[in-house]
Amino acid sequence: LSCDGYSDLWDDFFNLRDKFWPDCPFKWYVVTETKDYNRAGVEVIKCGKELNWAGRFRKAVKTVESKYIGIFLEDYFIKSKINTQRVCEYLSFMVSDDVQFLNMDDSFHHIDGLPNKVYYKENLIIIPKHLRYGLDTAAAIWNSDYLLERLGEDDYSAWRFEKDRCDEALSEEGYKGLILCDELHTFNVSSIPVVIQGVFYPGAKRYNEKKCGYKILSQRKTMGMWAVFKYRLKVYCSRAKHGRRFMK
Repeated sequence: LSCDGYSDLWDDFFNLRDKFWPDCPFKWYVVTETKDYNRAGVEVIKCGKELNWAGRFRKAVKTVESKYIGIFLEDYFIKSKINTQRVCEYLSFMVSDDVQFLNMDDSFHHIDGLPNKVYYKENLIIIPKHLRYGLDTAAAIWNSDYLLERLGEDDYSAWRFEKDRCDEALSEEGYKGLILCDELHTFNVSSIPVVIQGVFYPGAKRYNEKKCGYKILSQRKTMGMWAVFKYRLKVYCSRAKHGRRFMK
């Protein structure tokens, strides 16, 4: 799930996918506005400039016509080998138990870090129906009908989707359906942010070279030290008691 402005990351994303998921049996798509991308086994879904994030996402889901859809964002680079057998077993389980959403990499650890976790089965945590940020599109498998219902008919930004899901969590009913989180983080996306505010996070480049054995090709600008300091301060304060209010 991407856009024209992030097309410089596509080669890096798919190079890492080829490195760490060479036996992937599934079809792949790039969702964007107008740009072409020539890569074997990858189909481009062009949504045009007139659609916002939700409109592009909705069009892509309807174009793919699959009951279940795995979502990656272009700057969530895969960092280690993906277990194809486990992914296939999860898909079969989602069908048999009517699972609507399976988080495949809890990037911010706000689900697998919960106290008193409740398990649906081994390694699969039940996401509490009233947990803010319990649903996201970073690295997950969705039931496509459930996803379309969450997207609705309006066209809006990714931030609005995030806010709407938080509102859904805080409603009396909370999230609908059976929604789970894989504590094994089977999609293995990088826990270090890759792009922040449109520029590379310096630690991401070092991590990919040292830990993944891969040198990033994109020539996107890298965040300066002052910006890194402000980002780290913001993250630290957001996790502290009353931190969000203080930062505001």
